[in-house]
Amino acid sequence: MEILNSSKDLVQWRKKNDPSAMVGFVPTMGALHRGHLSLIQRCVEESDVSIVSIFINPKQFSPDEDLNSYPKNINADLEQLKKLNVDAVFMPSADDIYDKDDTFAVNETLLSLKLEGKSRPHFFGGVLTVVSKLFNLVQPGKTFFGQKDAQQLLLVKKMVSDMKYPIDVIGCATVREKNGLAMSSRNEYLTKEEREDAAVIYGALVEAEKMWGGGCRNSKDIKGAMANILKSKNNIVVDYISIVHLSSLNEVGKIVNGRVLVSLAVFIRKVRLIDNIVLGKNNI
Repeated sequence: MEILNSSKDLVQWRKKNDPSAMVGFVPTMGALHRGHLSLIQRCVEESDVSIVSIFINPKQFSPDEDLNSYPKNINADLEQLKKLNVDAVFMPSADDIYDKDDTFAVNETLLSLKLEGKSRPHFFGGVLTVVSKLFNLVQPGKTFFGQKDAQQLLLVKKMVSDMKYPIDVIGCATVREKNGLAMSSRNEYLTKEEREDAAVIYGALVEAEKMWGGGCRNSKDIKGAMANILKSKNNIVVDYISIVHLSSLNEVGKIVNGRVLVSLAVFIRKVRLIDNIVLGKNNI
């Protein structure tokens, strides 16, 4: 497994590869958990050459968010990647990715303004800018993203389509803890009791699916039932509960088909967690 510490290293590594080889790529911010590892495993299995990036992207954090305390465990990450037979790991510095003279950024002007974009208006510009830079450097044929970050996955797919990147964006199912809590690096901030309480996040989504399966089509009723489940735990504060068309991310009042994303964001203390399901479908 090769360790690439700079863009220059990556470009040289990429030139050494067979031009006809299928290069698979998984971008991460490290602190790898089973959710990440499931993406990486698929990447290794479905690609001729596999590469993973570890880069905590400062552009997607606002000043009041957890950039400085974001979980880091590089040695453990590298051990896990070696066991999965990853071919290369790209670990650049922020100064390498963002030159001091950079004046360009990638911004999406519609879907990024909704859901997570309302709560974190800085977020998707930072994500899309760094992902576009990484795509330009790695030049993958396939890239793998988790469905837990549903809006991010949709936006990366749209960027690849709109910007004509020759890349297949593959969405992978959310990996969950035993109690249903979606795997996330931020789960490390939670106490044991808070992790147990956080089971109601997935419980609220399951209730939405159950109500829809039982014939309920009124979004307001489903959101109300979800809110009641979340509020059953005093340490959980709801940021938003949303039911939207999967393609437009516009809120729906009446659910007329299964192309609907049910998503939510909550706070447990200052820890912000997100999750979602798609009604009637297993993937995005």
